[in-house]
Amino acid sequence: MKLTRETLRNKLVFLGTAGARYVAFGFERQAGGLYFNFEGINFHVDPGPGAFVHSHRKGIEPFWTDFVILSHRHLDHCADVNHILEAMTLGGKNKRGTLLCPSDAIEDDPVVLNYTRKNIKETVIISEGLRYSVNNNLSIFFPKKHIHGVETYGITFEWKLKTSYMADTSYFDGLLEAYAGSELLILNVTLLLPNPAIDHLSVPDAVKIISHIKPKLAVMTHFGRTMLKAKPWEVAREITEKTGIKTLAAYDNMIIDLDNLSVVRQR
Repeated sequence: MKLTRETLRNKLVFLGTAGARYVAFGFERQAGGLYFNFEGINFHVDPGPGAFVHSHRKGIEPFWTDFVILSHRHLDHCADVNHILEAMTLGGKNKRGTLLCPSDAIEDDPVVLNYTRKNIKETVIISEGLRYSVNNNLSIFFPKKHIHGVETYGITFEWKLKTSYMADTSYFDGLLEAYAGSELLILNVTLLLPNPAIDHLSVPDAVKIISHIKPKLAVMTHFGRTMLKAKPWEVAREITEKTGIKTLAAYDNMIIDLDNLSVVRQR
């Protein structure tokens, strides 16, 4: 199913569900990030390797993008950011669009080139507690700095449906308060079991978070090899039974209708 501007409205598209280097760079799953549309405004979040191609194949033209958001500078989250910024401005012919990213994505050893940043309208540096107003009906909020080796932030879209993306992080209690009230909660659950040496959420972490926040819908993504071997859809069913909260395991190119929190059947 290829999307159009009309069918993309109020949808979330998973352009990739790969987590960690082996799955992302071993091509075991796509790593194109998340694509949100809220009332016709388009956001590409974490455009990792292949984002440019995966979005185009799905019918999403990169020049439709209004905002690019990087949760952090790791390449599985930002490898295609320059392609997307270049495409959304038609190579600089149309100076438009906004990039929101942590400071270390553009300083010292930048992952976003100065060349592509000159072509966009605005660059906003993310900090803990930053709230960016898009319009009267939509704001982007960065509630908490995560624990992940580099400067990393999750994202909450404050809209008629409070939608949160809990990006890469180790578990810490501050996550529960930071994302309280989320109605759609997307979690990067890379590990089947906790590993103190790896700054990623595990399934037991996800159970704790989902049980506390109680969203209308929880969606796991960003899977590492242990999750893939465990069959994420079966893990999601077990979490649903354990928490009483509907939990899904995302798959590549899955589309969620944000108006009714249903998965769009694709033809």
